Amino acid sequence: MKKHILIIFFTFHLLLIFFQAVWTTVDGYWIYHFNKAPDVPGLNLFKQNPRTELYYILSGTNTGYGFYGIKTSTEKFLRLTFFDDTGKIIGSDRYFGLSTRSGMARLGSYASYLANYIADTEKLQEDETRSPENKGFIEFRKDYVRKALKWLGKKEAEAFPGCESYKIELLTVIPEDIRDRKDRKPELYVIEEGLYPIR
Repeated sequence: MKKHILIIFFTFHLLLIFFQAVWTTVDGYWIYHFNKAPDVPGLNLFKQNPRTELYYILSGTNTGYGFYGIKTSTEKFLRLTFFDDTGKIIGSDRYFGLSTRSGMARLGSYASYLANYIADTEKLQEDETRSPENKGFIEFRKDYVRKALKWLGKKEAEAFPGCESYKIELLTVIPEDIRDRKDRKPELYVIEEGLYPIR
């Protein structure tokens, strides 16, 4: 009996993966050529959506790399800009003095973590069941991001000669619109930023 249940489960799971692959291909083709998403009521139940997302994550179908996921990843990074006492830019740094690939990769991972943290906070803010505790929790999360950015840049800014204030930005690269079909320089979007004095 147990063997039959496992066979049924794995068959269902593999069919679901096959469905996701086919649906993703058809969906991408349809959106590209007809400028609208295909809408098939019976099949919409099985495609990844907020109701089925937990299963896709726990089963490993949604790896988070954008294969079948809702949230496609884009590069996120931090940029630090140094100012003198007149407000003039005297330098900038994207890698916070890190020189190893490992250190740079970890910094990029932290930038991605912060961006996801901000997105999750915005989701909580949109929640219709806003209670006083929820509002306090949201403010706590926002304050965490502000303080993390402030302290992340402070040490580097203090070590930079002539620096009186610094600006730290959490940036993301805006993905190109494939329907536009024009070669353009990638655009940057500021997710969060802060300007802080050293003292």
